[in-house]
Amino acid sequence: MAGGVGSRFWPESREHRPKQLLEIAAKGETLVQSTIARTASFASTANTIIITSEAQRAELERQLPSIPSQNVIAEPFGRNTAPCIALAASIAKERCGEDAVMVVLPADHVIRNAQEFARLIDLGARLAFETKNLITVGVHPTRPETGFGYIQLDDEHLPSHSELPNFTEFELRDVFRVKRFAEKPDIDTAKRFVESGDFLWNSGMFIWRVDSILAALAQHTPEIAEQIANVPQPESPQFAEKLREAYSCFRGVSIDYGVMEQASNVYVLRAGALGWSDVGSWDEVYRLNEKDLENNVLIGDRVVTRATRGSLVVSRTDQLIALYGVHDLVVVNTGDAILITTRHEAQGVRELVDLLKRNQMKEYL
Repeated sequence: MAGGVGSRFWPESREHRPKQLLEIAAKGETLVQSTIARTASFASTANTIIITSEAQRAELERQLPSIPSQNVIAEPFGRNTAPCIALAASIAKERCGEDAVMVVLPADHVIRNAQEFARLIDLGARLAFETKNLITVGVHPTRPETGFGYIQLDDEHLPSHSELPNFTEFELRDVFRVKRFAEKPDIDTAKRFVESGDFLWNSGMFIWRVDSILAALAQHTPEIAEQIANVPQPESPQFAEKLREAYSCFRGVSIDYGVMEQASNVYVLRAGALGWSDVGSWDEVYRLNEKDLENNVLIGDRVVTRATRGSLVVSRTDQLIALYGVHDLVVVNTGDAILITTRHEAQGVRELVDLLKRNQMKEYL
């Protein structure tokens, strides 16, 4: 899934070049390039489908030359994740069969432990194929975070080895039934979630058989399933027209709200050592990068600091940025725009993007 706009990463993230197309967490590699590299152990490029927007399609094709161009599908407009997943499942059914296992990944996440990631995907794929259940991945929380949704584990009804004989006890220690999904909480609720020990961060990664997700979509979001079923395959000359007609008929709905929170056959894999981040704000970029002796992250050649602590400075221009006597700031200079905020308030940058839209300042979007 590579259609997001990444508004919390303004001014670097723009409509034509959002977060997933930027080198945010690794030098020389964008987030989507890192994501594709991680899938090489379990999926061929021929079977990799990317759902994006028309504004991002050309840059995605340029960054990912190994992905066949017919596998990069542009939505006519954003309708959240349920239509996106329904479209991909429809294509996968035609190309790979309805019993194929489908892995759904956001294009803009950081995962440091690729080996553990591959192990979890393998476990989830086997579980999805054998049980026909819907599988999601939950990450062990390291702090009370208000920017993530949460998944509560059902500790009273644990899957057993007798129930799943093809899985070892070691593997089953990471497999749980889902008790409930929780929306992004306030800070006090997030603290209670973490302290309870039975909540995981909702990573937004999913594994399921194609027939299982199509059946769940038909049951819980029939309007989406019906419309997508009428869309021909991308090779058809009528594909773009029919896709636009379909997307015009339904509202945006997330796969979490539309399906996962309603379904009863949901398992979660507990991931504890992925080194995972959804890179949701400039503060998270600060967390991910190496710090200097004053705990600053300085990206760019023309940045100097003195008596400055705990700050992130990103400079993509020849203009000098100098900070003195401040702490915990975020400063981003892209040449045509400068962002200044605190790390604590970095989640609110999207409000600036909304303000730019209302003021018709499209040249900065």
